Amino acid sequence: MNTRAVKQASTFFPEPLRHRVRQNVMRYAWAKETARILVEAAMPWRQMSNDALWALMFGPTITRSWHVWSSGYCPACKQPVPMYNWLIDPWKNAWKVQCPHCKMLFPTNDFDAYYRSGLDEHGIFDPKRAARSLLFHTQHPDPKDPLHRFGVDDGEGYVEGESRWRFIGAYLVYGQWKGMVLAGIKNLAAAYLVTEDPIYARKAGILLDRVADLYPQFDHKTQAVVYETVRTDGYVSTWHDACEETRLLAMAYDAVFDALRTDRELVQFLSQKAKQHRLSNPKATFADIQRNIEQGLLVDPLRNEHKITSNFPRTPFTKAVLLAVQGYGHNRDAIQNLLNETLKKATAVDGVTGEKGIAGYSAFAVRAIGDMVATFDRVDAGFLRWAVQQFPLRDTFRFHLDTWALQRYYPLSGDTGVVAHRIAEYAGVSFLRLPSAGSGIFSADPVFSPSMFTFFWRLYELTTDVDFVRLLYRANAGKVDGLPHDLFAEDPGDFQHRVKQVITRHGAEFRQASVNKSKWHLAILRSGKGERQRVVWLDYDAGGGHGHEDAMNLGMFAFGLDLMPDFGYPPVQYGGWTSPQVRWYFCSQAHNTVVVDGKTQSTGDGTCTLWCIQEPVQVVRASASKVYGIPQYERTVILVDISPQHFYVLDIFRVGGGSVHDRFLHGYFGRVEANGALTPASTPPEHTTTLMRQFMRVALPDAQTPLRVDWHVEDRFNYLPKGKQITLRCIDLTTESEPFLCEGWVAISGFSSTEEAWIPRLMVRRHGSAPLASTFVAVLAPFEGKTCPVKAARRLPLHTSGGQPYGKNQVAVEVNLANGDTDLIIAMDVENALRITPSFRQHKQAIQRDWGVSNQSDILFVRKDSTGRRKTMLSCA
Repeated sequence: MNTRAVKQASTFFPEPLRHRVRQNVMRYAWAKETARILVEAAMPWRQMSNDALWALMFGPTITRSWHVWSSGYCPACKQPVPMYNWLIDPWKNAWKVQCPHCKMLFPTNDFDAYYRSGLDEHGIFDPKRAARSLLFHTQHPDPKDPLHRFGVDDGEGYVEGESRWRFIGAYLVYGQWKGMVLAGIKNLAAAYLVTEDPIYARKAGILLDRVADLYPQFDHKTQAVVYETVRTDGYVSTWHDACEETRLLAMAYDAVFDALRTDRELVQFLSQKAKQHRLSNPKATFADIQRNIEQGLLVDPLRNEHKITSNFPRTPFTKAVLLAVQGYGHNRDAIQNLLNETLKKATAVDGVTGEKGIAGYSAFAVRAIGDMVATFDRVDAGFLRWAVQQFPLRDTFRFHLDTWALQRYYPLSGDTGVVAHRIAEYAGVSFLRLPSAGSGIFSADPVFSPSMFTFFWRLYELTTDVDFVRLLYRANAGKVDGLPHDLFAEDPGDFQHRVKQVITRHGAEFRQASVNKSKWHLAILRSGKGERQRVVWLDYDAGGGHGHEDAMNLGMFAFGLDLMPDFGYPPVQYGGWTSPQVRWYFCSQAHNTVVVDGKTQSTGDGTCTLWCIQEPVQVVRASASKVYGIPQYERTVILVDISPQHFYVLDIFRVGGGSVHDRFLHGYFGRVEANGALTPASTPPEHTTTLMRQFMRVALPDAQTPLRVDWHVEDRFNYLPKGKQITLRCIDLTTESEPFLCEGWVAISGFSSTEEAWIPRLMVRRHGSAPLASTFVAVLAPFEGKTCPVKAARRLPLHTSGGQPYGKNQVAVEVNLANGDTDLIIAMDVENALRITPSFRQHKQAIQRDWGVSNQSDILFVRKDSTGRRKTMLSCA
């Protein structure tokens, strides 16, 4: 690591690239409008005096807080204001946060005056020097007034009894740091790039230098809190934002460097400030300023990597940028080694990192890979070509296309999304359409983030995968106008022409198929087209980074809805990551899986043991016995197409070990109906710590009647056309079991509110002496209107060739369809972990006498029409 200043010129924004920006601004209306927006965004800081700019940065002497109160409320109107819902606008209401309900501003004291009264000779707030006589409600100045101290915050929060609101602590992060300091640096640097006006660069330099004075003194772990009591690494912000902010500071410095190095007025101003405030660096020359900025913003983070440790691969991306901004040529070998190691690890799990949270943390990693590769391809021509040749980058950027269902949903596996909510955009990268100024440090930016439109075209050129062009075309609303939304583009007109040629030749419809991400442990079965597309998914591992205890979790997307939704991102607005609500979202009982002995699963991987795609039947079978440490924990999911519109799923879950097996299944919001008498039941003792309630035992008329449960969908989010009625039917064929209906708790608006609901669930229980062997069997059939495509279903017996009956672990199901056809599905327990006799492995044949068929494979599917004529016969082994 280099610690002395060797930087001679901009690394990422050299003059030829800046010239290209200016040319595009002159030639294209979208570029000119983007430049106007960027200049307008920077104008408030340009109009500030240099002294005022310098004074924006604060020191680490006030406790910073990631939330005012993460699960709190407004002390005035008492309405809930959790997480990030307080309104903060430093331009309209300096040193204030605002209740989104009653609009009252807090703190009620004049904190600006109090802050200025405590500034020491170095320009840093010292609470010991501050005038505490200013700590009163400005609208109630009389000390005898009962509201005299209401809402007053001295920097360490307003306290009422056991409650504390950290108004100023949160304002420092979101108002002063992000809203004034960081936004000022970003906007001023961007305005310089599109105008070459040195005033923007100078003012950005003033802020950068002042931040560099203080940045090394910030230590989030000892100076700030998250969720009121949690201490986390970071600088001004907590770790994940600190990583992004540090990289942005480096990029902004690089953007204005060429202007700063010849700016005499900058040196004159900063040297005066150094004398005035007795700073250790005299800043008498630009070399002094360069050393100060690079030591504070580049070298210190490299020396203190724990402060920028974030979700992989964001930290190594930031480290590579810091080294490159110092001097790409000087640090070239170190940078290339770092990028090589990073890409190898970042693409090791089906092209991605393996982190869970498929549309959240998983996608964040993919976006970081895209930004990293595209950023360094700008510096080192040929870098992307090399990366595509060395690493499975095609798989990386296909991952979130392959797992995208109906172009509306992702499986909410791990910490991601909101229960049953749509995710209508491809999650793999952020496509920013210009004109725009961008927003947020995790969002795409027109200057400091490379254009993903340009990047995806380059991917297409290097991989010939047309879906990359289709993705960029769809992100541009199905047109070529404005492409590639890249201020640095070499020839936007030619880019548009080439994209149009590809779409005309190959069409705009994606090529998506069933896929098994075997290392990520996610199988997706897909059939149908357009609005009739359906997707069934199976997640066959538990735990992992941002993962839940959800092995063998089953989901279904059809008829425009997430019919069997995972609950999504944990509801941290109820007191952080240790609340009962968060624990509920993590536990196995909250998922569509089987729970053994009331215990939640252990972290562990599963294995796909059968993958068979033969229309109209698709099969995935997976085993994950290690999550419970039992002999068998295996699920077989069979997607069967009936027509272009209709389908059903045969779900077989075999469990061997333990003494109590509970299969949980929940559908969508709405009303549930069962074909048996309901009687109240107490919550099973194994599940009293979960957020389930109102257990009702279902008593069927007789032992021959299979359980039928209908979820009548309530279109909670108005996704469906008015009047459209969707139902999910479950016909349960599990023998010797006890069915229960119950309700499970969900937060329906993510962590931005406390809005909640209870959704109907089904629990099918089997219990007995250990090791208990259970084979749960169910037919799942969604439909529109009143007619279910599945009329009836029943279990059939199987025999060996010698006439000996097989055990209940061997499954034969007859499904009668509304169109007159009848299906037979035989699914053998080839694993037979509990050695139930007779063994299919030993006899290698199963006879179903009613149908007159002999099966020698793992799966056999037969379809007959209403006359008994065989239409289809398929086997999978």
